[in-house]
Amino acid sequence: MPPIEPPSLDFVWPVVTFAIVALLSPGPNTVLLTTSGASFGFRRSLPAMAGICFGAPLLILAVGLGLGAILETVPATRIAIEVIGVAYMLWLAWKIASAEPKGLDQNLKQAEGRPVGALQAALLQWVNPKVWTMAVATMGAYGAAANNPTVQAVIIALIFFLVCVPAAVIWTGFGVAVRRLLATRRAVRIFNTVMAVLLVASLIPIVAG
Repeated sequence: MPPIEPPSLDFVWPVVTFAIVALLSPGPNTVLLTTSGASFGFRRSLPAMAGICFGAPLLILAVGLGLGAILETVPATRIAIEVIGVAYMLWLAWKIASAEPKGLDQNLKQAEGRPVGALQAALLQWVNPKVWTMAVATMGAYGAAANNPTVQAVIIALIFFLVCVPAAVIWTGFGVAVRRLLATRRAVRIFNTVMAVLLVASLIPIVAG
């Protein structure tokens, strides 16, 4: 068994930088958290935040432990995941755009309905094309040549978890801040439509690639 060595800064900082860019850049998760923060507030969005912050690193870990090799060996598997993921994201965009604004006429502070739960948000990562691309790219760039690929995969997944937590707080907090501007049904409809369009736009690089 190869010796386990502590990660060097030459390895950690590039992974941290990549994680910051990947997790803070707009995508399905950022749209989900912003919409949840605007619709349900920060506290009720905590389960979705937890699901994303645990689900994405677990997927990255799975790719590093061998799932990525399967995708490379059986290209049809990756294509199937991308097709399912894009279809689900389009459905999610439609749900966001067609959501009925409720509670505004009664000046309620929070929207009716149920926010995305932890399990649902975690499972969402497994059909999220951006997370799959991020996981494969990360492991290909930083984990493939490691002396101990298993330990390297665990370290990379941990780094993504530690970066994901503040990223989730930022995007959910942004949604909470935007909520103050959503005083009318028209404002809510415009916001939901913009979020849906951004979600669809985030899929274009995946489909084009």
